[in-house]
Amino acid sequence: MGYRRSFTKRIAVHYSGSVSYPASQNGGSVPYSGTVYEDVTVNVNVATEPFDHSIARCNTHVGTLTGAVVATEAAQVASIRENARKVGQTIIDGFFKTVRSEISQQISELTSRINATLVHLHELARRCVDKQQQMESDYNRISARYRKIFEELNGELKNRIYELDRPTFNFRAESDRNASRFIEGREVSSTLVAGKEESSLQALIAASRSKKQARDTIQEIDRFLTGQKRLERLLQHCILDENEASSIYVPVCWVETTAERGVIDRHFYQPDHVPEIPQPQFEDALSGAKWSDMSPSSAEHIQRFFNREVSEHYASTDPHASRVKECITRMFNISTIKSL
Repeated sequence: MGYRRSFTKRIAVHYSGSVSYPASQNGGSVPYSGTVYEDVTVNVNVATEPFDHSIARCNTHVGTLTGAVVATEAAQVASIRENARKVGQTIIDGFFKTVRSEISQQISELTSRINATLVHLHELARRCVDKQQQMESDYNRISARYRKIFEELNGELKNRIYELDRPTFNFRAESDRNASRFIEGREVSSTLVAGKEESSLQALIAASRSKKQARDTIQEIDRFLTGQKRLERLLQHCILDENEASSIYVPVCWVETTAERGVIDRHFYQPDHVPEIPQPQFEDALSGAKWSDMSPSSAEHIQRFFNREVSEHYASTDPHASRVKECITRMFNISTIKSL
């Protein structure tokens, strides 16, 4: 199928020349020049039928080639898929065959080992049963023999003891006969009734005593709680509802030692369950305080308490504990007790 194209272009044409004019007086010529523009249109008719026929033939050949390529590719993909499936199936079958063979070998090995172990266990069980039967027969034979020996020894011992203490056994037999006469008589029923009544009376007396003790205990508890309540009321009545500064006394221990070359070492000890006292403030208070000798009664009271504590802590007779006790007592006697 052909087509037509049109091209339009403006063309510029330059012109020039001169014009002679006749002589009117002198005559002469006049020059002229200029440019003329003209639009030129060119129509081009292109015949494409041969090319179109060749393209159609080429397209037919390319379509045939494409179909062949697609068919070849499909056949190749199908072949690759089939070969891959065959290879995979072969690998899987080989793997499972190998695993199955390995498992079969292990099963066979374990079966043989289990059979051998079962045979050995059956043999051991049979030998154990034989040993058990043999031991039972030996035990019955030995126990029967020793039973007979012990029975003979017991009989012989009984006869000899009876012969040695014949008067005692005769007295016991006569006493049993007399006791049976009393037990089988009429006095037995009265004795049983008296025992039953006495046991009932004792049970009632014990219950009455327990009740009396419980009542006394409850009364003591009531008196204790009443006294405690009265004491609480008294304390509430005596306590003043005021917020005033007061002093709290806490037991502390402050040790100052002088070592060689005049080195002074200080240690401060206080209980754990009380508010902590700042050590610098305590040392400042002690350094500015005035110490005086303690009264003899207070010093004697402290010495008695000290001696009791030392005796309780070093009550052992160990030589080391004795030496420590003597050293502590000597140091206490050397020092002079002072107070603020």
